[in-house]
Amino acid sequence: MPDSTPTVAAAEISRLAGVTRATVSNWRRRHADFPAPVPGGSESRPLFDLAEVQQWLRGHGVTAADSPVQHLRTVLRSEVKPEAVVGLMEFVADPTAKATDAARTAVRAAIGAVGVRQTLAVLAERGLDGPSTGVYPTEQPVAALMADVLAAAASPAPKSVLDPSCGSGTLLLEAARIGATSLEGQDILPVQASRAAAVLSTLAPESEADIRVGDALLADAFTDLEFDAALSNPPYSQRDWGADDLALDPRWVYSIPPRSESELAWVQHALAHLRPGATAVLLLPPAVAARSSGRRIRMELLRASALRAVIALPPGASTPRQVGLQLWVLRRPGVGNPTDTLLFADTTRLPSHGGDQPDWQVLAETVIDAWHAFDKGDAEAATVPDITAVVRVMDVLDEDVDLTPARQVRAAVDPGSASASAHAAIDLLGENLTELHSAVDAVREWNSTPGTTWRHVAVGNLISGKAVRIIAATPDQAPSDAPQRPVLTGRDLLGSRGPSGLTTSGSPVGEPIEEGDVLVSRIRDDHGAAQGARVAEGADIGAVPGTGVLVFRTDPTRIDPWFFAGFIGSPDNAAAMYGTTTIRLDPARLRIPMLPLPDQKTYGAAFRRLHHLRVAAHTTATAAHQAADLISTGLTAGALEPQPENSSTLL
Repeated sequence: MPDSTPTVAAAEISRLAGVTRATVSNWRRRHADFPAPVPGGSESRPLFDLAEVQQWLRGHGVTAADSPVQHLRTVLRSEVKPEAVVGLMEFVADPTAKATDAARTAVRAAIGAVGVRQTLAVLAERGLDGPSTGVYPTEQPVAALMADVLAAAASPAPKSVLDPSCGSGTLLLEAARIGATSLEGQDILPVQASRAAAVLSTLAPESEADIRVGDALLADAFTDLEFDAALSNPPYSQRDWGADDLALDPRWVYSIPPRSESELAWVQHALAHLRPGATAVLLLPPAVAARSSGRRIRMELLRASALRAVIALPPGASTPRQVGLQLWVLRRPGVGNPTDTLLFADTTRLPSHGGDQPDWQVLAETVIDAWHAFDKGDAEAATVPDITAVVRVMDVLDEDVDLTPARQVRAAVDPGSASASAHAAIDLLGENLTELHSAVDAVREWNSTPGTTWRHVAVGNLISGKAVRIIAATPDQAPSDAPQRPVLTGRDLLGSRGPSGLTTSGSPVGEPIEEGDVLVSRIRDDHGAAQGARVAEGADIGAVPGTGVLVFRTDPTRIDPWFFAGFIGSPDNAAAMYGTTTIRLDPARLRIPMLPLPDQKTYGAAFRRLHHLRVAAHTTATAAHQAADLISTGLTAGALEPQPENSSTLL
């Protein structure tokens, strides 16, 4: 038992009570008897006595959330000191260990409910005891991309991989996915090192993991060892990384890193631990590519052909989300002849899902294809107009040695290619406009009616009558050696797109989508409409339903799928919606008209045409944006010459 009184922050109270943080704030304002903050917190993050909060919740009739995860959080706060969390993480990694106290019993229950990774994340919350400065997790799509870059390299597939700042082990787990069997990591925080060890021992048992505690720059745990590859998301903007103590360190082959260039110290650390010809992929902040203090090291990396590619990710791809991070692909010299070219990729101009999330499938395919072609020596195949460019090293070795991808990609625009791409984009836009006009003309032919009154039936009754069934998600996880499958999300449905994600090792995998399944977004728009409701066809078939997707399977002899999709996607189904800030739906309360099957098919054909109209509109909008971007590039690169204003054409 800890000596100090257990405390909780507002976020933990919201999880404990099963409410939002806004509700907790309202309780504090409206209830004079709400527990007062205790010493140890701050104005922006006050802390409260856990026992007082629990007593207040019981006194006001608020039933604490009783999920195994919430119970674990409560036990950790009341019975476990932060420094004791490491022992619980070791317990997670040992399936034969017995649960001898309340904390271990709660851990085992949480593992059974949500799995190892989420349970370890809850333990880490307590072990880190709140936000820790500089602890930036590597988002799973970014980690997968970094590992796939390794797998696509021309060098042999890596068997041993090092992550000198391994955090929770996400990158090493992805290394195991691509076939690495020896996983070495180091982290300065004991909690993170224990977490990584537990993750790897349970989710990558076929690989051997060796995770050490310590600062890899000041106390390298793998001195003089070389590996087949390295993956790392090192700390950013360190001021106390040991610049004075390490001034004569033999790792600084490409010049001594200035005090303000800790990231370039990590770059050289990774290179020093590679076998000749081996590859490293690091996630770095964009300032590393352009700061004047790092100019000398960037120049030496280029001269030695140690830096092979710089890939800019869009803001929001990973934390810190306000920054567009970069992937640096490095290779230790010593095998083959030095190369005189460098690959740049600016993925910020690729399609996104809106908000802060890129279309990861498009981004990953673009980057991997370009990198694979470049690493094989095919510069032409590696070049994607306005996205990637293969640049001569001598053209980058100017006064600034600025490696910002956007700058290099724009500077490398080929006038002939830009002009051809712009004309091709205009042709594609014309094709999409023709399809859109065709869909619009078909809708114009529909007749107007004064209104039709129907009898309706609830979907819940159709389910009871076995005319419809819901394809429920399963908690099964994909095995580490399972092939990746496309994932369809609620955002894809609302955006009239195909599947945009991919399954990953350890992610839940449900029953695949079949042709004729009705796909509905669980989260609707502000007007209650589910414009994403559609019948599975094309790329949807065989995909896995992801977050926010509801899958219905109808008996086609009784219910036409497109008829069903059209009516359950209507705003008229408001009775099935619930929620205040986010509108969701109860599938059993959805209603459809009771019509004979021939009439259903007539309406179904109309709803299918309407769906194609939405897809055509979305595709046309995307084509218009791409055409405008390419025309702009052509104009600024001198590849296109605008006509006088009285001209009837743009190109």
